Amino acid sequence: MKEFRKIALFADLTEMDELLLKFIKGYDKLFDFEELYLVHQIEVEALSPELKEMLDKKNQTLEGLIEEDIESKIDEVFGPGKSTIKTYIHPRPDFSELVQWLNKQKFDLVFLGKKKGLEGSGIFSSKLVRLLRTNLILVPETARATITDVVVPIDFSDYSPKVLQSAEFIAQKTDAKLTPLHVLKIGIHYFPFVAGESQIQKSLEKEAQSKFEKLKKKAKTDRELLTIRSFGKPIGNAIYNKARELNSDLIIISKKGKSDDEDLLIGSVAENLIANDKDISVMILQ
Repeated sequence: MKEFRKIALFADLTEMDELLLKFIKGYDKLFDFEELYLVHQIEVEALSPELKEMLDKKNQTLEGLIEEDIESKIDEVFGPGKSTIKTYIHPRPDFSELVQWLNKQKFDLVFLGKKKGLEGSGIFSSKLVRLLRTNLILVPETARATITDVVVPIDFSDYSPKVLQSAEFIAQKTDAKLTPLHVLKIGIHYFPFVAGESQIQKSLEKEAQSKFEKLKKKAKTDRELLTIRSFGKPIGNAIYNKARELNSDLIIISKKGKSDDEDLLIGSVAENLIANDKDISVMILQ
């Protein structure tokens, strides 16, 4: 896996800027980013008379005012003279244009700040995950800016070797504990003639461990697989609950899973994990 060198931070609310900058400062110590862009989109179609009057008095544009505010926050968090941090203000509310710009820049990683409980934030995140052709980290406002414990869900799809290899790279880079996790789905009502639920679970666990031994060789890792049951809940919920139990800082997943083939699809597990009620950072790999 290549190093994360060119990074973007995108917050859909200006009050998330300082939080994201403090968050990225912790990650910067781990990865030593070379270029860091703080990206904003101006959503207003027309300026209010009061705002226009204020800008006229200052002989300034709205973009300039926002950029000035962002730069002051950068100085507060990183100290003055941090030349590797740049700002980009997208001057129009056209979401597709912003996505095109982000894709054109070929960032190694985009951090997206999410305000917990904000209506529409989950939908916005899903759109970005679908349309961006880069790796993302979804950062809830309650997330920790550390990487000490990582969970990587394994579904044995074609994407699993790459995701596990990437997770291994990040774990080694940050000296974090890494837990490959597989969720067993047991619909016991489909097995009326089998000896019992316990036997089914043991069989599925054995099969998963056998597949994982082959996967370990591809991904060049010696980690051990943890298997859990979903107990009728969505797989994403089972993963998230286990990650909380393990006190994890980061969940690393693929954009798509076993049954997702179309380019614009986002896997149901990824969709669940980036929902607005979660408070662990989620990295979504392309």
